[in-house]
Amino acid sequence: MRITSRRRDIEIAGSGIGVARTKDGVVKLWAEDDIGLARGLGFAHAQDRLVQMMLVRLVGQGRLCECLVNDNDALEIDIFMREMGLSRYAKLEAVNAFGEGRSLGDAYAEGVNHWLGTNRRPIELMMVRYQPDWWTVADTILTVKLMSYVGLAQSQQDIEKFLVQAVRAGVPVERLAKLTAPHLDGLDEATVKLITKLRYVQPLLPEALRFLGAAPTLMASNNWAVAGSRTASGNPLQCNDPHLECNRLPAVWYEAVMHTDDDYRIGATMPGVPGLVMGRTRNLSFGFTYGFMDMIDYFIEQCHGGSYRRGDSFVPLKTRTETIARKGSSPIEITVRETDLGILESNSRESNLEDGFYLSRAWSAHRAGGAASLHALALLPSITTVSEAQQAVREVVISCNWLLADRHGNIGYQQSGLLPDRSHSGLHPVPAWEEQWRWKGIVARDQLHSLLNPPEGFLATANNDLNPPNGPLVINLPMGSYRVDRIRALLSECEECTLEDMQRIQNDLYSLQAKRFMSVLQPLLPETFAGRLLAGWDCCYDRESRGATLFETVYHAILREVFGKGLLGAEVWDSTVSSTAIVADYYHLFDDALLGDDPSWFGEEGQSELFKRVLEEVLTEVKLEAISPWGRHQQIMMKNVFFDGRLPRWVGFDHGPVELPGNRATVVQGGLFNSHNRQTTFTPSWRFITDLGEDRALTALAGGPSGRRFSRWYKTDIKRWLSGTYKTLSVDVDLSE
Repeated sequence: MRITSRRRDIEIAGSGIGVARTKDGVVKLWAEDDIGLARGLGFAHAQDRLVQMMLVRLVGQGRLCECLVNDNDALEIDIFMREMGLSRYAKLEAVNAFGEGRSLGDAYAEGVNHWLGTNRRPIELMMVRYQPDWWTVADTILTVKLMSYVGLAQSQQDIEKFLVQAVRAGVPVERLAKLTAPHLDGLDEATVKLITKLRYVQPLLPEALRFLGAAPTLMASNNWAVAGSRTASGNPLQCNDPHLECNRLPAVWYEAVMHTDDDYRIGATMPGVPGLVMGRTRNLSFGFTYGFMDMIDYFIEQCHGGSYRRGDSFVPLKTRTETIARKGSSPIEITVRETDLGILESNSRESNLEDGFYLSRAWSAHRAGGAASLHALALLPSITTVSEAQQAVREVVISCNWLLADRHGNIGYQQSGLLPDRSHSGLHPVPAWEEQWRWKGIVARDQLHSLLNPPEGFLATANNDLNPPNGPLVINLPMGSYRVDRIRALLSECEECTLEDMQRIQNDLYSLQAKRFMSVLQPLLPETFAGRLLAGWDCCYDRESRGATLFETVYHAILREVFGKGLLGAEVWDSTVSSTAIVADYYHLFDDALLGDDPSWFGEEGQSELFKRVLEEVLTEVKLEAISPWGRHQQIMMKNVFFDGRLPRWVGFDHGPVELPGNRATVVQGGLFNSHNRQTTFTPSWRFITDLGEDRALTALAGGPSGRRFSRWYKTDIKRWLSGTYKTLSVDVDLSE
């Protein structure tokens, strides 16, 4: 059966389920309860997004070479994922999955498997002769664990590995300490010497990661909630726009409007996971941004004779052999080594480990947490108040800044994630054999940051610093505060906020970062055509702006001058900018150094003279035709996640090129860069606005409901998403009292 615009009824495992689509192709479901909805959603996900689900599962299992394509890129990912062991630990967690999470997980799998048992495979899977296995709760937990790691915990891992590699390359530690102050203050000379002795240091991540485009890669986001005291309707307003990769089809999210006998669920779901991830019920609205909690640490391990040091003794390494099957080739065996803290970074293709110093990678959600997250998400639809929801979502292992609003008029904030109880900042490695540095468990959830009904009448987050007052150090390196400062400023100006005001804020392109720099650069600009053009720029990153293009050229030239030539070396800096997300994530560290009061960054030349010299080099003898509009620099192809641009454009699996507005520090984040040898983006992937007094929501998705190229719903929402307009998702039942 196909899901069409006309309601049809199906039965799955005893649940009667109604299915239909809105005029925009968004799935609509009716069932008696959430168990029935989970079965219906599993069926809908399998029909519309099966290829996406299978790709994510195969990536997490490390089975790309076995099931899809046997090449070096796939092998590199398989090895990395086998070393991580996410699938292995997901299976162990599934055995102990509990409560509503287990029930919904089982029901969801029944829905997926009902579709698998009654329909033909999508053509993509036929082409590679892959017959999908039945879906299980372990596969859902694996999807949650991948969502926790790829793009999120990974960003913290990247900066820590970057610092290790910088120390090994001889970059002055005192300069790195200034850049990240105060979090490297504990990096003493003895530890630096150990870092230089490391026998094996893996790169930030495998360089060939094209298949990770299928994974749910969250990176950044905005969200805010406004109390009824500040709205025209008298009801709270709640808004989400998660920022992640949009240079892909289908979109990461899958929208749904779901009805039970006495309630509804409107919002974004994740293929592979039952229930809403963000959205609303009749009584509660919720969404999250990435919280930048430091959940990953590197430890220095001293290894000898296949053992690792603890105190004055040596403990045998835990090893496992993984066999990677390969289409048309002999299988490859790797040896994965673990300590009591985490994965030992070693050459897993070699069966023997040489004595010496190595890094181990500890991630607090590595061996547990996926089942607890599933349970917490399963509870949300039945919760009616913000205070209850705060208790539920703080059990989610993903580092999130949750914003919540309820129909009773409350708004609230809740931090979530598994925070290691550590004795140092977490930003640099420490000797694992010294007990004082090892984790002492997980910080109690009630120590995480929480707010309810703040006096200013609104809450906003944008990956900014949200360490709890007088609490533990949760975040050592957040993103800069430019976006959240802009959102808060716009909300402060709004005495009686409307849905139209929320749309305007979600589409705002003004950069406080640019304003901050321009206040310093303005008197130094040369009297040239380009200098005058930049002087008159409005600090907005709209697609037609040439001022934005000039500013970005100047900004990156200054960064390269100070942190490339003056710190890391120009080639290392260029590689860091072009192949990692470090500058895109942590740009405020460099901004604070450039605009701070420490003259040592500028040598004898000094800040003003260095800035003036760079401005003259960049802005002299530049003509109008040489300055392309900002959108020209922001072109992306939205590539099908299975074929990844390998088919001719006319076949229609890819879409574009499209031009993105915004940049790293605007509310409409328009980050575009290469990360690990593949183009990626930070940009609003889904927009959601709702008034808790109404039974509807305004949304726009970076794609369409279906992942099938020949479906009419493949690209439904792209034009709306690019234009900053919205559709309405509403319920079909009268729930008025």
